[in-house]
Amino acid sequence: MNKKTLITDLLAGLTVSFAALSLGAAFGVMSGRGAFAGMLGAAIIPIIASLFGGTRVQASGPTAPMTAITSLVVAYAHDSFPGSKELAEQFITLIILMSSIFIILAGVFKLGKFIALVPQVVVLGFMNGIAVLIWIDQLKKLFGLAGKTALEGGILTNSIIAFGCLGLIYLFPTVFKKIGLPANIRRFLPSIFITIVLITTITSVTNIDVARVKLGSEINTIADFISLISSYFPTDSHLFTSELLLQALPYALQLCMLAYLDSLLTSLVVDKMTKETTKYNKELVAQGLANGIAGLLQGIPGAQATIRSVLLIKEGAQNRIAGVFVGVFALLGFLVFSNLIVLITSAVFVGVLFKAGLDVMDRDFVLTYYRFKWFKDRNRNIQLFFILYTTIVTVVVDLNMAVISGTVFFYISKKFFAITDAESDFEEIHSAELLGQETE
Repeated sequence: MNKKTLITDLLAGLTVSFAALSLGAAFGVMSGRGAFAGMLGAAIIPIIASLFGGTRVQASGPTAPMTAITSLVVAYAHDSFPGSKELAEQFITLIILMSSIFIILAGVFKLGKFIALVPQVVVLGFMNGIAVLIWIDQLKKLFGLAGKTALEGGILTNSIIAFGCLGLIYLFPTVFKKIGLPANIRRFLPSIFITIVLITTITSVTNIDVARVKLGSEINTIADFISLISSYFPTDSHLFTSELLLQALPYALQLCMLAYLDSLLTSLVVDKMTKETTKYNKELVAQGLANGIAGLLQGIPGAQATIRSVLLIKEGAQNRIAGVFVGVFALLGFLVFSNLIVLITSAVFVGVLFKAGLDVMDRDFVLTYYRFKWFKDRNRNIQLFFILYTTIVTVVVDLNMAVISGTVFFYISKKFFAITDAESDFEEIHSAELLGQETE
């Protein structure tokens, strides 16, 4: 590594860290653990995964799919221990640690090669299902549906903020390009970060009475942080009964499977761009280690993040130190901006998460299906059926059942009906939006 590549890696890491920190805070709020936990995960996970992972150039951290499952874990834990926040948080930490061990074991037992067996139609379906889960969760929060209390400040005001945020995230890249802002400046003006800053400034100056983001943990000193880690470390004997461990197991397996899929599918995308081959089992061990440490420190779990990894490569990153810089700069931003997070309105992160759902969801297969009139093609109709099946099962049942049953049914159908899988390049990576650039 020479001075020139080090500077390039550093600048690439700095650029991606803006998106990583913004999304980390949003995912932390979505998870139910608070912005503090999300930003902590955004800082810790990329450092460890980049140092020890099997994908040389990557950006890991909290992702929309992992957070969707984490939010179910958090809700279940607090429902199971309604009278004890400490016990609920210990149970959450226990589940994250269990999932981390499973991820590491998947690497140790060399299960990474099986990523090639998961059909593309199943991948597209479960990603769509995750997107739907994110949207449902945010709509419940915004409109007070399904027993949830609507955000303070009124549905109309919060809806304007949320959907205004979503619109601005897409508008800024076009505006920056139209006014002739040079690309080397636009790279440091990610649309999500700029939107959050702008709306927060407006709502703070006008003193609009709406719900604000909660950190989730009040940490003022290192002693407070150590006390938090100690309090939420799973030591209570009530957690280690066979009944509770069996309740924790499905959630831990869901997190494990999603970390496996999210990380290794991203590795496939990265490998195409870099012309390299990921060491899948090494990557799994690193992701398990990163999630375990993040969980112990009371952050939320994550995986290799597709858009952030692609963005890192497009910014010219050449060495694994670039991913480490993502985490280091996110950590610095976390230390500097954590006290300002509470000024952000909750509805802003609803808008950011709507965008996250759109990033996760596949759009290209369906558009191509209608554009080329694939409904006349028996094989394409079966592919669409499997995508819809996996989407529905992910939303209605859970991720494990969706992926396992979808994969089994696909291979049975392939044997008896001679069908083929969907192409692997339908997933389009809209990474330019995070840079504050118009998608070409």
